Amino acid sequence: MPVERVLRQHAHILANADALETLVSGPRPANVEGLGFRRWMFTRDLLMHFAKMEGQVYGPLMDEVGGDVALAAGRASAETAALVADFREHVTRWHGLPSEEQWDTYARSIRWLMTRIRERIEGEAAEILPLLPQLPVNDVGDCPGKPDHRYVADAWEIRELIFEGSGFVTANQSGPGEAEAA
Repeated sequence: MPVERVLRQHAHILANADALETLVSGPRPANVEGLGFRRWMFTRDLLMHFAKMEGQVYGPLMDEVGGDVALAAGRASAETAALVADFREHVTRWHGLPSEEQWDTYARSIRWLMTRIRERIEGEAAEILPLLPQLPVNDVGDCPGKPDHRYVADAWEIRELIFEGSGFVTANQSGPGEAEAA
């Protein structure tokens, strides 16, 4: 996967993390229209990024390069898996919009999760991006491999949690350009 593509994905994820922290920094919003859709978009983008990193970067680095590079990729893969498990746990607990009484607890949980996401993204940038030139690429500059199906499946399961009985407004009622949130 080209470094520029990974950096664009990182910037997008970090901007959405910032938007979510801004959302929870104040009182519980009275209007939650479109929030479910924004949560789904954030989840989709984050987990698809991790799925691509696992299948197109970590796996090939471990399988085809070996040595210290394989060890670094293995650590990154394990850290990503732990983060995805924490993300799933968070969404399972907070799949609906919390009440006003729960808002502070929810906000703390979001801030903790966004810190974990930033740490993982920074870890990818510092430890994995310098290794990308060692990966084989095809004619269009992409690394071999497909996105990891586990994270794609996780994204769809989380989508069901977000929308199933949550009271959120459906996707077709969200406006373009709204900040995405988990």
